Parts: sequence; structure tokens; C-alpha cells
Amino acid sequence: MTIQIRSLRSFLQSLCLLCATTVSAAFPTLGLKPVVLKQIHSPTTITSAGDGSGRLFVCDQPGKIYIVQGGMLLPVPFLDVTSLTVSQTTGYNERGLLGLAFHPGFASATSPGYQKFYILYSKNYIAGTDPGPPQAGDPVTSVTVVAEFQVSASNPNVADLASERRLLLFTRPQANHNGGQLEFGPDGYLYISSGDGGSQMDNNSGHTGGSGARPTNNLGNGQDKTRLLGKILRIDPIDPDGAGPLTYGIPSSNPFFNDSTVGIKKEIYSFGMRNPWRFSFDKRPGGTNRMFCGDVGGDRIEEIDIIVAGGNYGWRYKEGHEFPSFSSGAPTNPMPDPLQGPYISPIAEYAHPGVTTTAPVLPQLGMSVTGGYVYRGSAIPALQGRYVFGDYGATAGASDGRLMGLEETSPNSGIFTLTQALSILHSSASPNITANNNSNPIIGQRILCLGEDESGEIYIGMKTKPGVLELDGGSPSGGIYKIVPAASGSLTLTPTKDNTIFSENTSNASGQGGMMFAGVTNTGSPRRGLIAFDVSSVPAGATVSSAQVQLSVQLGQGSNNPMSLNLLTQSWGEGTSNAGDTGGTGVFGTAGDATWNARFFSLTASSTLWTTPGGDFIGTASATTPVSAAGTYTWTSAQLATDVQGWVSNPASNNGWILLGDEASTFNAKRVYSREATTASLRPQLSINYASLPPPSRFEVWLATYFPANATGQFVDPNGDADGDGNKNQIEYAYGLSPTSPDPVNNFSAAISPAAAGATDFTVTFRRDGAATDLTYRLQTSTDLSSWTTIAQSTTGAAPVGQNGGVIVSDSALGGTIKLVTARQTLPAGSNSRKFVRLQVDRQ
Repeated sequence: MTIQIRSLRSFLQSLCLLCATTVSAAFPTLGLKPVVLKQIHSPTTITSAGDGSGRLFVCDQPGKIYIVQGGMLLPVPFLDVTSLTVSQTTGYNERGLLGLAFHPGFASATSPGYQKFYILYSKNYIAGTDPGPPQAGDPVTSVTVVAEFQVSASNPNVADLASERRLLLFTRPQANHNGGQLEFGPDGYLYISSGDGGSQMDNNSGHTGGSGARPTNNLGNGQDKTRLLGKILRIDPIDPDGAGPLTYGIPSSNPFFNDSTVGIKKEIYSFGMRNPWRFSFDKRPGGTNRMFCGDVGGDRIEEIDIIVAGGNYGWRYKEGHEFPSFSSGAPTNPMPDPLQGPYISPIAEYAHPGVTTTAPVLPQLGMSVTGGYVYRGSAIPALQGRYVFGDYGATAGASDGRLMGLEETSPNSGIFTLTQALSILHSSASPNITANNNSNPIIGQRILCLGEDESGEIYIGMKTKPGVLELDGGSPSGGIYKIVPAASGSLTLTPTKDNTIFSENTSNASGQGGMMFAGVTNTGSPRRGLIAFDVSSVPAGATVSSAQVQLSVQLGQGSNNPMSLNLLTQSWGEGTSNAGDTGGTGVFGTAGDATWNARFFSLTASSTLWTTPGGDFIGTASATTPVSAAGTYTWTSAQLATDVQGWVSNPASNNGWILLGDEASTFNAKRVYSREATTASLRPQLSINYASLPPPSRFEVWLATYFPANATGQFVDPNGDADGDGNKNQIEYAYGLSPTSPDPVNNFSAAISPAAAGATDFTVTFRRDGAATDLTYRLQTSTDLSSWTTIAQSTTGAAPVGQNGGVIVSDSALGGTIKLVTARQTLPAGSNSRKFVRLQVDRQ
């Protein structure tokens, strides 16, 4: 279901308009591919360094930043600030390591931001050392810190903990509503999200004007521009002079930079926020540079906003489009408000479960919005330009997160269509996820964050348990998933077997005849057809979206008689009996035939019987169609698709369907063409539409084969040699060998032989895997073990080519996809007698 929402993107107080007309979902079916499981407690940020390395950086809330490289989580954290942050337990907590952003000049040696990155974390308050609260006597539960760090000069995968430079510190009165997102905007400045400081309605000790009772005329932190809480902040994080005390710059274009109001915080970019947990910029090629923010609501409404300079988003006087009442919890319109706006309305909103909103009435979808990203990647063209976001979960204490989407109806129109739940596929490696449709959540997961890699592909950070350090089956409960394209497919199948069973001749079967029979004769005797299809050609893990059975009736008694397909619950057979194409009574069953009494008939031994004569099947029809005389008829329904889905997921359950006529009346028997019909187009057909995930990569298959006990994304050292055969793991993979048992030979050899005119032929053989499209093989030579020259190269599975005097002698099949390459380099007379050779293998 989709809902159209209009945003009035001005500073006028207005309501979101909910279009009464629903439209079909524009979002494609997507896949969730597990990247890292059982190794991260609580992922809060997923991002890249933008340096061309392809690395993915993940913040874990207790205080560590990990790197995912080559599909594996590196075991040594990039940065560990656990000792600096508030301590965590197995209980729920909103504080910790919350944000990470790399300077736009991170990869440029000429930039002041070279090798610099920024984090946001919560630390314990130290009186007399840390800045005090805005007002004496305000409570302090922790201090929000925005700090700069430098990457180690000797290891790009490790940061220098001692390089910390704290830019911005401010206290928080309560432990919740921390915000915590960091991201550089298209303007090169650092944006910071800050929640209102906690409590529930921005109206308690430590909130402007609030203490004890709930007055209706106080500002709250969200509306108080002398406080940094409840805001989006913008700074230039580079130290202006290196001398302090000012450790960052405030852009002169900030909306309140020139405001002379006493105490005003010029870092403020926008205000009136409750808990802007995650935000992002649509700043990639093709993007609009707009800032999208998910602001977590109070008791009733969640919202997505487009953030603009100086914008007031209404909290604590507006929650979504409503004006909340602090006395009863029910909305009033308008509420007493010392500012009277103007406020900017959300571009999308939805209600909490059980909450009926004032006009417009919003769908009840979740309790805590998780802001996302506008997709600007290349892997899923149908997702291009659409905003993907989530909700932590709809039920307190439950794992029922939801992925949703927004699509703008025309460029920069401010009118967005809300897709309430994206259609998601998942792999069997994600046992805690239940695939959802357009009305159900992702059962089994809480959605904490979304993120992007260097290419603009979107990732989801989720967890199965609510507590930060709470374990799931003895392992950390967090996981990183990548949104991947789901391929659409269709198949049309003919039966692998069919048969007819006859109530009046209980040992008869139509067998291999060209007809099946179903319905009741004029004597009151029912016949039933059996039919089964092999669906193994549907990819494993695929989601079946529709199924349709087509049958051609050759002759029928009666008209508009309902005929149903019911799911069979036991296996059955088809022997060699043949009643021909016209007979209506069948012939005596042969070995293995299904008859009225037997699933597998036998003349020489005991037959295997049905539990109930006439077949064992589900009483409720999977699909029903009225059938008259000769013609082609179709059966289709959601249940029929569910039946097929069950067979795809569990092939052993595939017993096919039984075709039943109207057995409440007589003289309605039908003669239906079977799989043995002479004309192929008259044979029964099962048409299936499905969506499936991309198959696992060759490296993923290799890991699963040789390291089955490893968690998804668990590190396997490329330079390790667990089996002690002298081949490093990456070489074992490149050679198509086993890394867990010694290999007697690896086919790598080098030899010299005389050539013409005193020259010397230097010949090398090596293995390569033609199916390993993620590998580049470089055969290199050297005379000093310092400088190396590539003489042969094979990239992404392509045939090798000679370079720098190297010649490919042969590239012959060794077995399966493994090739044996022979390369030769001719060394001129008088060449250095020393020659070293190596095979360098790089994995993308």
C-alpha cells in the first residue's frame, strides 16, 4: 500500500496533506544480503572513507570502529574508544559511539583534512574539567563529544588513538535522545545532529522552562537557540589556528551567525528537533544535495524532514502535523505556543501502533524512525533517486523493524509517495529475518542505521536483541546487510507425472494415457486427477510472487462446474498403465501407479495405501475455477503461489495437487489433456513468476565450503596457511585448492633452457581459476627482489596476456574451471644470471 504525502516547503505553518488516492508501489523488490553477522553488538554508523579503497567502516556502539574489507570484518578495530565512552551493559542504552564521518579531503595529501576523520560519542561527565550544563543545577548524565582523529602513518587500517582533538563538548540532562549523526555536506562543512536531551516531551529538569510539572508555555531545548540540544549543527571542523581555545570554525553562512541575541549558538543550522537520530545528504552525482532527516517522535508520530538553513521543525510544539497537548496526551490544535511558529512540515509521517491521528489519519507503522539515504548507486537502476529508510520496530521489546521508501512524484516537487514496507528477499544465511511483503515488517530485526559504501550502495545495520551487549545464542546480536537487486524470473513447466484415480474401479489408473479425468459421472462415481511439477529450476531462496496452472479440457459434462486444485500431503506414483486418449474408465494399475486406494499400487506385494481412499490432501482448495465444456482454463491464487513457495523452500514436500470436480452433484466429469498429450500446447502448464537474490560470489562459496563454522563475514587471513602446505590462503583460493588439507602439488614451476643466439628461455607455469572473476593474477620477475616486472597477467577470469617481453605459451584446461598457464620470457645473452619469480594475486 502506498500513501501520497505533500510537503509545503516554506516557513509557513501548515499541515501535511494526505492524498486520498493510493497508488501502486514504485519500489522494486529488493534483496538483503548478510555481510557481517555475529561479530558486532550494535551498529550505529556505516560509511566509507571515500578514498578509493572500497573499505566499509562500521561503528559499534560500545566504542569500536571496524573495517569490512574484501567481504570480511578485519579483526583489529580501526579505532577503539571504549575506554573513553560511557560503559555499556546488556541493557538498552542510547549513548555510546554514535557517529563517524571522514573529511572530504581524507585522501588528498594537499588537503587540511588529509587522513582526518571525526566521531561523536558519549562520555561520563567530569565536573571542573568538562563544560558545565547550560544552567546551574541542571542534571548531567553524560557529555556529547565531537572529536577529530588521525589515521596511523604506518597502517591505513588503524587510527592513532593519541591523536584525538576534541572539538565540541556539551552536556545532556537525560540518557536518551542523543541524536549522534555526523556527515559532511556538499559544502564541505560538518553537520551534527543533537537530540533534545531526553525525557519524553522536552519538558523536564535540564529543558528550558521545564521542571516537575509540565507547563504549556516553555520553550524546551528544541526551541531554545541558546542551547545546542534539539538541533542540527554545522561547523568547519578544521582547527582555525592550531592554538585553541577555538578548535573549530563557524561558517559565516550559518543562519544565526549574525544574530546578536545574547547567548545564541551560532553553530545552529536548524532547530525544533526531538531526536534526529539519522540524516543524510543526496549529494552523489544526479542528486539534489538536499538533506533528509528522520526525527524520532514522542507518543504519536514519526517523521521525515528535508532540513533547510534556519528551519524550525516544530518540536516541542508540533509532533508531525499535530499540536500535542501536554496535559492529556491527546492532540489539540492549536496548542498554546510562545513562538507561534512558523514551522516546516514533514515530507512524510506515520503514526505509532494504536494511535489514531487527527486529519490526516496516518498509517500505524512503527515507533522510532531511522533515517536513510537517497539511492544513487548503480546496481539497482529501478531504485535510483528513491529514498530508503526504516523504523526500529513497532512493538516495545520486539524485533519487528520495517524498511520503507519515499519517491518524489516529480523533481523537487516536495510531493512524496510513501511505500509502507519494501518488498524484501533474504538469503538462507539470514535465519533471523522473515521476508516481508508490502504490509508486514522485517520480523526478527531492529533497524538501527542505514549507510552507504563508496559506490552509493546502501547497507542496513540491524540487531536481534534490544540490549547493547545482549547476546543472541552466545554471539553479538548485531548484523550488517547490503541491499542488493532481486532478479525477476519466470518459468513455464509441464508436469513430471500425472494420473487419474477412479472411485468405481479402485485398482484402475489412467496412467500414461493422453487424458486425465476429474468430476462425477452420471452414475455418481467421482474421478480425481493427480498432477505434479518439478520446481527445482526456481533458484533456491527465491520468492514466488505468482503461480498459475493451465489445463485444457477436451470434453466436459455439465457447465460452470467448480474444479479445484488441492494440495496433496503424500507422495504418489505413475506407472506404465495406458488407457489411451478417449477411455473414461481407466485400466488396471501397474507397478507404482496411484489408484483410488493406493499411492503406489503393487500386484506382487502389499500396495502403499492412501491414509484416506481417494487421496490425502488439504481440504481447503488452493485455487478454484468454474469449468464448462471444451476449452483452456486457468487456476491462480495467492495460495497456489504459497504452495509453490513451499516446494521451492522444501523440495521434499512437493507432492503436487489433486484436481477435484464438483463432487456435490453428478454428470459433471471432465476429460483433461495430460502430459502425454500429442499436441504440446494442450499439456498442463504451471507458470511461475519469482524474484531471487544474486548467487553468492565464488569467494563466498569457497569460504562456506572450507570454513563452514565461521560466521558470515568472519575474517580468514589471506596470508594464513592453516594446512601447512606452503600455499597461503589467498593462493589456495586462486589455485582452486583446499586451504584446510595439504595439497601435494600446486603446479607452480620455473625452468630455464637455452635459446637461439646465446639467449635463455625462462619458462614459468602457474594455475589460475577462470571462474574467479574477482582475482587478478600477475606473474612477475625480478633480479634484486626489490623491483618487479609483470610478464603475464590475467584479470577477472579473462585469458592471460603477455607483458614486457612475456609470451603466453599455453592456457590449457587442468580440470573444471582451473587452467594451467605457461608463460615464457626470453632473456638476451649476457643477462644477469639471477632471476626471481613470483605470482601476485589480488582480490577485488
